[in-house]
Amino acid sequence: MQGLMYRLAELDADSAGMVRVIDYFDALVRHGADATSLLRASAALADCVVGIETTGKVGSRDVLRCDRRGQWSPLPQLAPTTAKDIVLGDVVAGRVWIERPGEKLPLDDMLVDRMALTAASILQPRRPLTDTEQTRNLLFPVDEFAVLTACAALRIEPSTAVRVLVSTMAGGVRLPMSADPAPGRSTGIEMAGEHLDLVLDSRLRESELYQAAATHSACVGISLAAKASDAHLLVGTARFARSQTSERTPVVYADDLGALVLLTPGPRIDHARIPDIVRALELSKSESGIELLATLRVYLRSGTLRAAADSMHCTTAVWRTGSPSCRIMSGSASMRSRIGRAQWP
Repeated sequence: MQGLMYRLAELDADSAGMVRVIDYFDALVRHGADATSLLRASAALADCVVGIETTGKVGSRDVLRCDRRGQWSPLPQLAPTTAKDIVLGDVVAGRVWIERPGEKLPLDDMLVDRMALTAASILQPRRPLTDTEQTRNLLFPVDEFAVLTACAALRIEPSTAVRVLVSTMAGGVRLPMSADPAPGRSTGIEMAGEHLDLVLDSRLRESELYQAAATHSACVGISLAAKASDAHLLVGTARFARSQTSERTPVVYADDLGALVLLTPGPRIDHARIPDIVRALELSKSESGIELLATLRVYLRSGTLRAAADSMHCTTAVWRTGSPSCRIMSGSASMRSRIGRAQWP
């Protein structure tokens, strides 16, 4: 919706001001502004005195006025030039206004309207979010502030190493897991037939996971490791890993997919998160590593170890006397010479 508004602003210059006003007050709501900060921000935007009057449960009235410098109850008090009721459901809970000296400005009505809507959002009674809702906000946040809020509510240090586990089971039954791997107060969530769990990387018990998946005919995908504050960026890798499972391989780690995990739909994956790419970069820093990578390219191009050996003119005796992979990786002088002369892509 925000992107649509900005596009509208580009097409219509007159609407650009309205878009900025809407975005300004939406940002206040996203960042949890209270009535005081709403009034100060509104006065700064309006560049004049603004006010709010709220009605209590026993009929009491509280009035706050603020000028653009943040001064409270400034004098002189002028008559409201634009005002709007604050409506909660069917009840008028108060009103907001601006006191602009001189003539009204074109955006005054829009500004006061957004003030009233924002005030209604702030005054609306709210219940605390459950751990399940906070876990959902951590895995599917609307912005960075929501990530930090969820981490604090779930008592998870943002730098904690975690993984996302996505599982599906016949009949929608959830994969049984001990509560121990879950960081903080996070809980499993269900979404579109999938079960998503946040697990500590250091406490992920592979044997338990494989046994549970085999016993309950579950398909399990495990994401790349990441900080808790970045877990939402890697949910897609867990889903992609789950899509690569089979009856014989019910559990797939995204780490084991190598560079294939780059095909994961969604946000671009930082290459530094993929262990195989990190290892390849380390190998490329030494001569022996470069030779090993060249051998790997031959294998990938050939498709089998035998074809790779043939490509490098290995003799039949090599195959009869030991493991081809060992022979290839041992790097005899003649083999290194052949590799060095080859034209690798």
